[in-house]
Amino acid sequence: MKKYIFIISAVFLTLLSCDKDYNSIGSNIIGEGNYNFEKYEAQNIKAYTKPTGAVQSNNLPINALGVFQNPFFGQNVASFVTQVELDDTDPILGYDIEMQSIDSVYLYIPYFSHLDPNNDAVGNDPNLYILDSISGDSQLPFDLKIYESGYYLANNDVNDPTQGQKYFSDEKSTIENNLVSTPLNNSSDVLQNNNFLFSNDEIIIYETDGNGQKVDNEGNPVTDPADWVIKDRMDPGMWLDLDKNFFLNKVLLANSNNLLNNNNFKEYFRGLYFQVNPIASNAAQAQMDFSKGYIVIQYHSKADTNSTTELKKKTLKLNLKGNTINFFENTNSSNYQTILDASDPVNGDATLALRGQVGSGAFIELFDQNELDNLRSKNWLINDAILTINVKDLGQTNASRIYLYDATNNTYIYDYYLDPTTNYDNKLNKYTFGGLLENNSETGEKKYRIKITSHIRNLLNTDVDELAENVLLGLVVTEDINVSTLRSIKNTTTFGNELIPTSSIMGPTGTVLYGTNVSAADIAKKMKLDIYYTEPK
Repeated sequence: MKKYIFIISAVFLTLLSCDKDYNSIGSNIIGEGNYNFEKYEAQNIKAYTKPTGAVQSNNLPINALGVFQNPFFGQNVASFVTQVELDDTDPILGYDIEMQSIDSVYLYIPYFSHLDPNNDAVGNDPNLYILDSISGDSQLPFDLKIYESGYYLANNDVNDPTQGQKYFSDEKSTIENNLVSTPLNNSSDVLQNNNFLFSNDEIIIYETDGNGQKVDNEGNPVTDPADWVIKDRMDPGMWLDLDKNFFLNKVLLANSNNLLNNNNFKEYFRGLYFQVNPIASNAAQAQMDFSKGYIVIQYHSKADTNSTTELKKKTLKLNLKGNTINFFENTNSSNYQTILDASDPVNGDATLALRGQVGSGAFIELFDQNELDNLRSKNWLINDAILTINVKDLGQTNASRIYLYDATNNTYIYDYYLDPTTNYDNKLNKYTFGGLLENNSETGEKKYRIKITSHIRNLLNTDVDELAENVLLGLVVTEDINVSTLRSIKNTTTFGNELIPTSSIMGPTGTVLYGTNVSAADIAKKMKLDIYYTEPK
């Protein structure tokens, strides 16, 4: 088996280097196929939509937070819970610990962002940034509350300790029934809680004196911002001031055994819950790497018990690491629900709807047995195979990429595996495999194309049974083409499969497509598979 894969890889790379119609990094468009070859269009392709229902959403590589209203699919609300770890275990906190007025507790989680090309900041001017991975309207707020969670997120399944614990996207009540604090982000600044906004502002921290006043280079308090000394500059991110008394009592004054190691600490302080509630139907939702986030606790203490020892300012850092769960709540639009209700696995669907997170995917059957047997009998040399799927414009915001996989064996197909292409934007990696949204600026038509040459070559010509299997293909939106792992479906009857690609759970985007059982008026838009071949002499 490994030998066979190596041979296929070598052949694929040779073809890739010679095929002038393959996509370039700049265009992100798959070639139309080599017209020096004959072309065959699959006759009996069938596709249909299936809703996922609740999905396994613990320990995702990237998590969502916020409110997103897709113009076609409806509203999605994403909340999140995470464990917390000590940056340094068994810390030496000092004696006579107290929090003074100049001390604070803050949380920081960087957003995905990049410098604005028009940035011309100099000196103390803040740099201009553009936020990445934000869906919706970032100028509209939502209600954000952060609580201490009293529910322990286990590593392993209680009933089978050899298996990792699975948590699902609809288990929000498990956490909310075990909250053990009032909201911790209780700042008087409503932009940090009741009217939270994702901000693209650079975060600048200035040097201060013992009274919290900003100072110049000589340590003198000054009021002119031009004279302030910058201590640190941080990329845009979630910055929340948290309840000082809570962290004083919960962490700084905790029994030392609770701070001895992170196993003890996570049993004692079981995590933080980021609860999202909509204010309006729409706002914004961000994809975030919470593991890059942390909490800084500022306090004062003495180095020893001597009554004359001076109180010194210190900090303790907590990292947002450990087990996590993302919770998703959908309010489906009537139009989207109509497509889900019309799913027809027997005859195929006229319209396919793919939606991320807790949404829907499609299944594709490329050939019936008669057509497959006929094609195998021809012994064609397969040069190219392209699956073309046209976008049906029903007012939706379309996903930038879709992902085709083997839904019978729950794995990637060979064309994905064999594609070595990379891009400066890693979301555009494997661009030869395709699945990127293509927009015809002249006609306004949109489509996705996916090269499945190796898959068809194996299906028609190989003697290796597992490669020649006429597998059911799955089609989903993807937030990250580089992630090919899969997660469990809670109700397999709903989706018709036990697993779904992890990358489809990581983002809220969706797309609507022409299917295979289309009307006569839409026949030109029907999903199609073109196979380019050479007949044997």
